[in-house]
Amino acid sequence: MANLPAACKGAAWVQPMTENDAYLRFSQAAMTGSSMAFINAIGQAQPPAKASAGQVQAQAQSESTDYVNSPIIQGLAMLRDRTIGSNGLGLGRETTQSGAGLLMGNPHFPWWGALRLNQLHLTVTGENFDVMGATLLGVPIPLIGFNDKVAWTHTFSTDNRFTLRYLALDPTDPTRYIKDGKSVAMTAVPLTISAKAANGSLVEVKRTLYTTEFGPMLMDSSFAWSASAGFAVQDANLANYRLIDQVILNGRSTSVDSLRQAAATYTAMPWVNTIAADRAGDTLYANYSVAANVQDAQLSACVQGPFQALMQSSGVVVMTGTTAACDWSGGVPASGRPWTKRSNYALNANDSHWWPSKDTFLSGFPKIIATGPDAEGVPQNNRTRTGHALVRDRLAGSDGQTGNRFTMANLQKIYLQSRFLKAEKWLPGFVSSCLADPGASAAARDACTVLQGWDMTHAPGSSGAILFYELYAALGELSAASWWSVPYNAADPLETPRGSAGAAAALVKLEALVATTQFDSAAKRRARPQDVQVLQRADGVLAIPGGRYTFNNWRGVKTQVAPGSFVYTADPATNTGAYGNSYIQFVTWDDAGPVAEGILTYGQSSNPASSHFNDQTRKYAAGEWVKLPFTDAQIKADPNFKQVQITE
Repeated sequence: MANLPAACKGAAWVQPMTENDAYLRFSQAAMTGSSMAFINAIGQAQPPAKASAGQVQAQAQSESTDYVNSPIIQGLAMLRDRTIGSNGLGLGRETTQSGAGLLMGNPHFPWWGALRLNQLHLTVTGENFDVMGATLLGVPIPLIGFNDKVAWTHTFSTDNRFTLRYLALDPTDPTRYIKDGKSVAMTAVPLTISAKAANGSLVEVKRTLYTTEFGPMLMDSSFAWSASAGFAVQDANLANYRLIDQVILNGRSTSVDSLRQAAATYTAMPWVNTIAADRAGDTLYANYSVAANVQDAQLSACVQGPFQALMQSSGVVVMTGTTAACDWSGGVPASGRPWTKRSNYALNANDSHWWPSKDTFLSGFPKIIATGPDAEGVPQNNRTRTGHALVRDRLAGSDGQTGNRFTMANLQKIYLQSRFLKAEKWLPGFVSSCLADPGASAAARDACTVLQGWDMTHAPGSSGAILFYELYAALGELSAASWWSVPYNAADPLETPRGSAGAAAALVKLEALVATTQFDSAAKRRARPQDVQVLQRADGVLAIPGGRYTFNNWRGVKTQVAPGSFVYTADPATNTGAYGNSYIQFVTWDDAGPVAEGILTYGQSSNPASSHFNDQTRKYAAGEWVKLPFTDAQIKADPNFKQVQITE
């Protein structure tokens, strides 16, 4: 307690962590990809006053059905647009120079708050547990990492871990709902908490939580709780009590085979895929995360009316709660989960399970695992396509590196290049059309000249990268089929879609962009990431590598620091606003054991007064990696090694 930062030193709310606290933190972590996203909508859900039959009918007719733009659905955007995302790449003996496995773990998380990762190495003598890696704040066990035989990482999976439930309410009482013709009472749970008032005093806040057999009620302006209808959320992770057991079992694994068996034992990884490589040169992709145990027939029969369109556009599942035929409980069992073991490579970058390596396709799994825009066989995101292209080109020896196999060193170089594959596939045709268009403005023609000379990466010194970054966003990330001359073909997801179309419409977007103060001069149009992706630190400004849409991933808040001058940055004291690369690990093995390098991009300490707040960020900005010592000899060889003994 005495060594705590000034912000919390001596605060009444700072207490020793108990065993119950640890289990509650695991429960909270489990629901990060589901119920935690609805915490405000659950907290504000209150029934309407009782109304007459005429008022009920009038209210029902006036209710909004704009579900796509509801605050609840928009609140899921962080999950849907892969803000909380990751890359995982496991390379096997067919692709590595040594023949041993090589893993790149690259979770993309916020640089602040409860999802901030921290490094740790936990050894439990006599319990076959010796794991180095990273974990979330308050979680005392490594969630991703490596031991002496296997390394693993996680990426955010596409599973629907929850469904919303539409309730037809009893017209005589909005706290009762009709199921199979019978009126069922909700459970009212009175809650009282202490909250700090504006003057600093503590006041009691009272609220009643209403819950159903499915889960708690929730509401917003579209998912309204009216006199005739309401909505609840049913979360498969609410009863995920085996997460801590699952993480311990993962850490005891001795190969990708035993890691998969561990994952299948509890199927308790709450919202992630697992990508792994082992010392023998095998790799694994497995999605043994928690998915709501909804049958395909139920998705057809129980998602009704406007909710079918919502599921197709957003992947969010809203099922009727009016009949037992639509009931579900628990998660999809291990036997229904997708996985593959490969000796070449396994990849995931937040698309579904469908395409884990170039010629491997996993299909026919329960649709609840990948609905709507994430369904099997749909176009893949830029990071997924780029990852497969990086492996293909390395094996072909066509990526500018020596040889045609992976080593840790060349994988790190390839990663830092920040290649932008969708730009490669679309931009040349558009640039040619733009420069040949007599109607293009001088500013637009200059912008197209910049883009013509751009190396199509988001590397720190890449002139034109920021211009394309903003154009790509304005074009809806080139997701619409109308932007491509060769349409997507599920038989060739790497090379399709390709070729530019819609040049006139794209030029309109570019003209609007170059008319903004961000790009209204030739110099601004040539901005490089290292010029504008910056963090202010006490000892100067750091240029942060990576781009929001590329494999090497980072994003900050776009901020105008002077008229017409924009940077992408974050709060200098807390890092609030920064997302992307967090804990990065590269792990392989030699005869002596694990060989590992990595970085915790924002440093081990969240206290800006600490020497460890900025030390790794400075190395990250310089493109450097830190050696991760694993054996006792490696640890004790560190000149800064010191031993501290603690007791309960």
